[in-house]
Amino acid sequence: MVSIVIREKNGKKYLYLKHSTGNRQKEKYLGLVIPKNIDDVKKKFLEEFYDEEWNEKIKIISVNYKKESKKKPASIKLKEFETFGISFTYNTQRIEGSNLTESDTKDLLIHGVTPAKKSQIDVMETKKHYDLFMKLVTSKKQFITKKIMLSWHKEIFDQTKIGEAGNIRSYNVGISTNDKIEFVAVPEISKNLQEFFSWLKKDNKINYVKLAALAHYKFVSIHPFGDGNGRISRLIMNYILWYYDCPLLLIKNSEKRAYFKSLEKSQLKKDEIHFLKWFMKYYIKANKQYF
Repeated sequence: MVSIVIREKNGKKYLYLKHSTGNRQKEKYLGLVIPKNIDDVKKKFLEEFYDEEWNEKIKIISVNYKKESKKKPASIKLKEFETFGISFTYNTQRIEGSNLTESDTKDLLIHGVTPAKKSQIDVMETKKHYDLFMKLVTSKKQFITKKIMLSWHKEIFDQTKIGEAGNIRSYNVGISTNDKIEFVAVPEISKNLQEFFSWLKKDNKINYVKLAALAHYKFVSIHPFGDGNGRISRLIMNYILWYYDCPLLLIKNSEKRAYFKSLEKSQLKKDEIHFLKWFMKYYIKANKQYF
């Protein structure tokens, strides 16, 4: 938590912002009086504190990943995308309640064997998600637009969410927790999506991993669809990482509780830093082989 420290010198009081974690500490001169926008100032200071740590590590990961990637022939890269795509599809589906096991998913996607006594909706969505992922990472890169995002939703859910696939929801939704989270109301969805895609295509002065994390958080918080928001947000996340030649991220179902908790905390407090702290730590740990 960012605190305000008062130091006296020659009879005057000088204010500083201070934050520490582990063996790291940062201070910044605030002034002689507390500014009216102190909450915004604290938020920016906290972001700067963590960016100093994250940016250095992400740069190392990115440089070493690209070096390794350049050595690999196209056939090996394709095989790695296929392997990742299967795990990504299994976990993103499982997070949303799919009853297909990892073994079911592999049999379906590798051997074309449909698991017995399992939800046909889960089977169809699993196949569609994997096919879309592989199409995206083997096609020419193009920046995400609203039209492209809607087409992704339609491709995955056209057989299981008839009438909703590829369409913005026409009803309000929320999540009942200890404190209910209300997502963007219907009249505001189009405006929020427009702002989201405008923000996304700007020349952001942030590292691309943080961009992918924020895109995930912002999109899922808009919640433009009746269902499938989590899967599309994770697809957007990995597409951005792929677009900028960064290692893709597998958010595992086993991490679902911590993952959802960080999202919920950020949404309730309307501050993305809580999700960013979880995401960046998770991403850096997942790519420790590049250090």
